[in-house]
Amino acid sequence: MSTLTRFAVLSLAGSCLTLGACSSTQSRDTDAQSRYAVIDGQQTPAPAIPMGDPETIAAIINEGKNNSQVMDIITEMCTTYGARLTGSSSLEQAQRWARDNFESYGLSNARLQKWGEVETRFDRGPSTGKVLMQNSRRRDAEPSVVRELEFTTLSWSAGTQGPEQGSVIFLPETLDEYEQNKGKYADAWILMEPNYAGRSGVRRPWYVMKERMDELGEIRKELKAKESTDTPEMAAADPHTWNGTFDYHGSKVPATLVLNFDGDEPTGSMSIRNFSEGPIADIAREGDTVTFTWTHDMGTSNIELQINGNDATGVSRSAGGNEFPLEFARATQEAVAKEQDEQETHREILARVLSENPHGFISSSKDERVWTTSSNNWRERKLGDYPQDVEVNVRESDYDYLAARTMEGVEFTVEFDLNNKLTAGPFPVYNVIAEIPGKEKPEEVIIISAHIDSWDGPGSMGTTDNGTGTSVTIEAARILAAVGAKPKRTIRFALWGGEEQGLLGSKGYIESLSEEELANISAAFVDDGGTNYQGGIPAADFMVEYLAAATAPINGVFYSETDGQHLDVNIRPTGEKIDTHSGSDHAAFNRAGVPGFFWDEVGRAEYGYGWHTQNDTLDLAIEEYLMQSATNAAIVAYNLANAPDLLPREGEVFEREEAAEDAAEASDQQ
Repeated sequence: MSTLTRFAVLSLAGSCLTLGACSSTQSRDTDAQSRYAVIDGQQTPAPAIPMGDPETIAAIINEGKNNSQVMDIITEMCTTYGARLTGSSSLEQAQRWARDNFESYGLSNARLQKWGEVETRFDRGPSTGKVLMQNSRRRDAEPSVVRELEFTTLSWSAGTQGPEQGSVIFLPETLDEYEQNKGKYADAWILMEPNYAGRSGVRRPWYVMKERMDELGEIRKELKAKESTDTPEMAAADPHTWNGTFDYHGSKVPATLVLNFDGDEPTGSMSIRNFSEGPIADIAREGDTVTFTWTHDMGTSNIELQINGNDATGVSRSAGGNEFPLEFARATQEAVAKEQDEQETHREILARVLSENPHGFISSSKDERVWTTSSNNWRERKLGDYPQDVEVNVRESDYDYLAARTMEGVEFTVEFDLNNKLTAGPFPVYNVIAEIPGKEKPEEVIIISAHIDSWDGPGSMGTTDNGTGTSVTIEAARILAAVGAKPKRTIRFALWGGEEQGLLGSKGYIESLSEEELANISAAFVDDGGTNYQGGIPAADFMVEYLAAATAPINGVFYSETDGQHLDVNIRPTGEKIDTHSGSDHAAFNRAGVPGFFWDEVGRAEYGYGWHTQNDTLDLAIEEYLMQSATNAAIVAYNLANAPDLLPREGEVFEREEAAEDAAEASDQQ
């Protein structure tokens, strides 16, 4: 018997629903007595599990459909506070605003819960970039703006001292080229050579900018100390060391492998930059094929490599079956010498350019989006340790424009006004928590949540990621309060901080709880998938009936004229455990043994367009989707809070994803 058939039979056994409720011609205003569940994409009668009071559920639906304030909430947050970087003034102000909203609705214990500190605060003010050109017919006139640039800088990085104008010149590729242009780099903007290899890896500039920021800072220190530029002694090649990359969906993250077969037993280690390093074991070689396991911060991965002389290619397999390509080259003496020579030349070129004090550097994104992330060690870095050189990453078409005009010899000026403010701390960082206390079992809890922090690149308002989830969570709380819901269990609302840097707020919250408190959390739901609607959820088989019963009242309620369909919620059975990803705050709960759920976001919005880019603005929000999501979140919370028992748990609840997914996530969030 299939999973779906089994659930359908169980549901029919005592259901008050009729098969007519499953018809595709069902009325858009079907009453609560004829709701249906959707399991594995198929309509089926809702499981006959007692949930919330039907009158309260009807009131929730009416409030969510006919008195929605979700667009008012997201509009106020995104226009008043804008992007909300972890540790920033704007995030703290938005958190206090959210707490005050919860209090105004009548929720209990609304508070800011501290989960940690940041050593240096970063606030980004309004920033602009433009190209100016002199009118050839009116040399006495002011230069006019011929192009507005779209760009970003690293969060926690230096900006300009007001508007800074300068000519544009390429970074020299050789010392001879520098000598030919010596003196032209002062007060100029330096174009960096773009790297368009592996275009699918649109986030690759993140890694390059992080490393270059620190490299420029080191060179500045050397210049200030007037250290010798004598060529250092040549490093010896280690025949056991292989340098290469871990390919995460086109973004090649630097990796190093040490593989030594010289002793009685082979030994080694592997590391992936900004993720983890650890020993390798179970090393075996058969012909040119080498296999081993790699133990790291997130578990163990299985590696298989094909060796061809000084090159090796292969794959890293996680316990969940994900595969990620690996490429390595052995560190031969020739390779070491070549790399060292290239590095020394590159650093010498940068040193000479920096000695002329340019305004900054301009690099290229890999498409029309510019992606924002942080500098290295942002949480612990003190104010005085931040390098002062500026790098601006512009969209690909803007870079091409600047490069083409520069090569053509066209006279123009670039102006950047980068209002980046670094402030010495430490500063506390928070989650926002509020609740509707349970009337019978207040110690048992349902959590409805989202992360309120966002990246903060110029132009972004933090809408898709994650103003949408935040407004849905606040609106769900408002709806329940407005209808006077009186759940048996406590419904807790949480807006996490620090999600973008590695689920820091939710992890901090979980660490503050006792084992007993964790055991009393029935489930934690996270809305972090953008402005589409809550169209489904993955669930272990033994959870499906509860979740199908809890979500059934929303089905058939919201109808999209644009999409031509009801905005229903599909419960996806995933076997013995919840088969989900590790990229948002639900994963922190799963790793603590608490069922954590990430809503499947379904709909017409293109998530990747706004995610972490300059396009993440208020106009991306789709009201009908946010209304459905907030109403669904309220219904699910209320129903599970009144269910006979906590959401079923049978041993481990999470299908853990090992190395590959977690490695990439950790690298992306640094």
